[in-house]
Amino acid sequence: MKLIDLSRYGPVHRFADYHVYKTLAAISDGRRKGRKQLSDAVGVGEGSMRTILEYLREHDLVEIKQTGVSISKKGIDFLNGFPIQVGLVTKSDSSIGQVAVAVLVKSMADKVKIGVEQRDAAVKAGADGATTILVKSGNLWIIPDYNLDEHKKAFAAELRGIFTIQDGDVIIIGTGMDYRQAEDGALSAAFDLI
Repeated sequence: MKLIDLSRYGPVHRFADYHVYKTLAAISDGRRKGRKQLSDAVGVGEGSMRTILEYLREHDLVEIKQTGVSISKKGIDFLNGFPIQVGLVTKSDSSIGQVAVAVLVKSMADKVKIGVEQRDAAVKAGADGATTILVKSGNLWIIPDYNLDEHKKAFAAELRGIFTIQDGDVIIIGTGMDYRQAEDGALSAAFDLI
């Protein structure tokens, strides 16, 4: 899914769709934020943030005033209806990365092939790696046949505590040396599915 459609003949942009999503999420708390503050929070330069904010303003998803940027009612509705949710994981025993971030992607299990594609997208975004988990028959499965509910009960319980899941959902666990790396990886992999 493309959030922002950038001209293929324009300059090369140094951000991806997940940065647009992260910008909306960063202002979803209702507080006004400045462009510099947002660029730091999202992990893009101020020029990229200017482009992102202009796109969001043109689509009435944000309001930009001298006092800062805030999310609009339409922006809140967009985020609430978006098929992605993000959560920090504490019980992951990943052998790579120090931080794990989980991203739930609603109803996209049929788009997952073998999970390697999500790992590759995560690594390309700067993460150390990613694990793809499918929800089927009420259980959490790492492809092809590893049942988390049987073998990693505490981890499966934590994921169920973070998200309301249903059959057909996908959970991507991004790992990295810090939160931003792990989140960017998991979100990049998630956007690959939608």
